[in-house]
Amino acid sequence: MKRKSFLLAIVLAAATAAGGGMGESSTVFAAQTNQTVKDYQNHVHKADIEYAVKNQLMWLFPDGNFRPDQTITQADLVVGIAQAKGLTQGIEVKNIPANHWAKTYYERTMKDGILSNVQIDPNKVLTREDAAFLLVNAWESLRNTRTDKESERNKSQSQVYYIASAGFMIGKSGEFPNGVQTGRFDSKSLMSRGETAYSLHKLHEDTVGIKEAEEMYSKFRNSLKITDGRVTGIIPNSEKYSLDITLYINGPKVEDFSKPGNISMNVSQAYRMVVRVVYKGKAMPQALYQYTKLPNSLDHENLRR
Repeated sequence: MKRKSFLLAIVLAAATAAGGGMGESSTVFAAQTNQTVKDYQNHVHKADIEYAVKNQLMWLFPDGNFRPDQTITQADLVVGIAQAKGLTQGIEVKNIPANHWAKTYYERTMKDGILSNVQIDPNKVLTREDAAFLLVNAWESLRNTRTDKESERNKSQSQVYYIASAGFMIGKSGEFPNGVQTGRFDSKSLMSRGETAYSLHKLHEDTVGIKEAEEMYSKFRNSLKITDGRVTGIIPNSEKYSLDITLYINGPKVEDFSKPGNISMNVSQAYRMVVRVVYKGKAMPQALYQYTKLPNSLDHENLRR
């Protein structure tokens, strides 16, 4: 597979040099060259680029360079999003040629809802606002981002303002869609490959993190027992994640539990328990649940979505 991809990358690069126009946008995860100095070595998004290439969210070109300041097309971002979310199932997408190189990825993102209200145009060079719209859609199944963006509270915001405020898109000075100057939420400039690497890094990390955090939470949840006003269970140990429990007790007393191992909590006077799983050293929860029927029941509610 790697050999095939590498040969295809060379063919596409040659086509570009000859004016074919397709090589610059090809989703080819080519084999690495032995080149030691690459064009992103001192780039601000070096770590994001290395992450994106390592996890096959984006690709290096046959010469070993990434071209971090090159613009992206709609097809480029669609492919990256599909890879970042690990999408494997698809549905038919109209208005895209049967032999288009990104057809399979369009089908996968269509099934996931990422192409909702998006005009299909694989060769369109994306502005940051265009890219942000797709990214808001991409996070919808993970964090209800599109639902929240279209709420009365947020619907007047630009797409970039919304997604960059959440930390899922890099900030940049420029202009809002209406032309007003902004120091962080530029919408009008074209989206670069370096900026894309940042967002795809976040999306992949969040996708993987939520899956693993939910598995960790399930182990904790399955260990819980409630007897005579006391909850017992086991907080799993993990090198990547922390599981934290906050117990709200009538009074206004609060107790916290986070040390891995056996726990025993007096919930006879508790009215709420919140359980969160986070990447160690970070604040945004990958799993978030609350229990509001203590001390009589361990019924729980998912607050992350």
